[in-house]
Formats: sequence, C-alpha cells, structure tokens
Amino acid sequence: MSVSREIIDDVFAFRKPERVPVGVCLGGSYPFFVEGVSLQELLTQPPSRAAEIFYRVNERVGADFITVGTGATALLIEGLGGQIKFSPKGAPEIAAPLVQSEADIEALNIPAALQTEKMQWLKEAAAETVKLNHQQKSLFVSGRAPFTLAGQLLGLETLSKSLYKNKTFVEKLLEFTVKLSASYFEWMLQIDGLNGIFIADPSASGDVVSVKHFETTVIPPLTAVMQQLAHYQKLSLIHICGNITDRLHLIPQTGIQMVSVDSKVDLQQAKKILDGKTALAGNVNPVTVLEDKTAEEVYWETQQCLNIAAKDGGFMLLPGCDISAKVSEKNIKAFVNAAKEWKE
Repeated sequence: MSVSREIIDDVFAFRKPERVPVGVCLGGSYPFFVEGVSLQELLTQPPSRAAEIFYRVNERVGADFITVGTGATALLIEGLGGQIKFSPKGAPEIAAPLVQSEADIEALNIPAALQTEKMQWLKEAAAETVKLNHQQKSLFVSGRAPFTLAGQLLGLETLSKSLYKNKTFVEKLLEFTVKLSASYFEWMLQIDGLNGIFIADPSASGDVVSVKHFETTVIPPLTAVMQQLAHYQKLSLIHICGNITDRLHLIPQTGIQMVSVDSKVDLQQAKKILDGKTALAGNVNPVTVLEDKTAEEVYWETQQCLNIAAKDGGFMLLPGCDISAKVSEKNIKAFVNAAKEWKE
C-alpha cells in the first residue's frame, strides 16, 4: 500500500491514485488552537514543541497533506519592520501598513527579515516536522503570493485604489513582493524533506479584484515566483478564496500544478475549465458543512463532492477554506473518512 506522499504524487501527475488524498488545514492554525496553545506562546518554547503538536493533530485526524510555516507572513513582515498583532485563535495579523512610498520599499531588507529570531524559530519548527514525518505524509511549506503580500504591506484598500491611480507604484511594490515571496520559499526549501509549496493568494479573489487586474497584476508576478522556484522541482498548490471560476483558465500558465478552490466554486465547472492542465483540490464548505452539520451529514456532503470531482484522478479533497476552532474533530474525521472510503 502506498504512503500518503506517494498518493498525492500520483494526483499531481494525473495518475490514478489508490484512493483520494485528503488535507484538513489550509492555513495551519487549527492544530494549535485545538490543543489550547497559541503561536505567541509557542514562540517562547522549543520549535520541536510546535512541530510535535502540529504533526500529532494532523496524524490523529488522518490528513495526507500537511502545511508548515503557520504565521510566516506576519512574522516576515514584522522582520521587515512592520507591526503585527497576535491572536489567541489563528495566525497573527498585520496591525498597520508598512509601505506608503517607493522610498519605503527601497528601505526593506529581505535577508535581514529572514534572519530574525522568530523566523529562525519558524524554520526550525518546519525542520522538526520533517523529522517526525519520516517521508510518510506530503509536507508543503505555506506562504503568500506577491499580490496578497502587496496588499498586506500597503493595505488592501489602498492597493485597490492604486491599481487605477498609481500603476507605477504598484509595479514597484509587486517587483519587491516577487522577491519577498520567492526568497521566503527558497529559504524554507533549504530544508530537505519538504515536498512542495502551498501559495495562498486570498486577495486575488473574484470578490476583491477584477479579471482584468487578475490577468495583469496577479498572474505575471505569480509566474515570476514560480519560474524562480522551478529548479527545486517541488510540487506546487495555490488557494484563492471566493468564486474564481471566471479566472481559473489563467492559472495553468503560471506553472502551478494544482489549484484549491473555495466552496463558492462549482467543482464540475472547475474541472472542465482546467481540463487536465492543472490538478484540482477543494472544496467542502468549512462553515455550513464542516462546522454546522452532524458527522453523518458531513460524510454524505463530502461524498457528493467526491462524486463530482474525484473521478479519473487529478483531485485532492480539502476544505473550501481554512477551518475554525468550532469544527469538531468528529466532523473532521467524517470528512477524512469520506475520502478514504470513497469508491468510483
């Protein structure tokens, strides 16, 4: 019988897997808050403690796909000189915009940000997770795409206005966030045993940015990051929140191998659009299904999702977005078991 990592490799390669692989956490904070600890607390403890909690919870619920690097974006921006606010339940938040002008961009030091004590802790925690894994599950390092990073540095509302009023400034900012995103992933991929990269780009949602701006300001910088990381020969997965049906056809040109879609996206339509160019993941609703329904209902709803998207391979089961602390472990196990027991 194949291990989780081999099953996921099959899906990315469009080979028929032994069974449908499944992941539970996109953002990765869930294991911490179900164990009653916060990232802020863990940062004062040995990295091995965070790795042990993170891996144990994912293993307990039966996840095949695990992301490492929870909180990386906020800690990286703090390393650049930004202000962040820790949350007792979830990843840290950016407290205030760091960039207002081109001069501000030029003053940012990426190598120095990567060498801060908190970022070093984060990398060591990822390395400890690799040790616990013994090449069994598929470990992906999580980080942000250039467009979303630009919104976090500048403020999303200001970025949205600047797309119309200050295009040159946006171009400069995106040049920097390409370097920031790629440098972070390269720095983390120095850890031997990571199988892929998981790129979150929530600000590229259809709820936030038009198809036109998606094509001109999201796709090119994302493609530049993928080109810079290509020689690592790692698997690549992107998640974009909201309904992205009208822009799915643009994603394969970036070189990304799998796209994770929100519960707002029709899986049948998504599979037709991607047409074997890019694998698909998703998309059980994390609130109205995983949080609100009974375990039996979760199992049934998940089976329906699989009936639509899992036939012929090229599909990994994930929640439609990150899950909250309110999702019971019983429901998560029903979600996971639905994938492991599904038959075509």
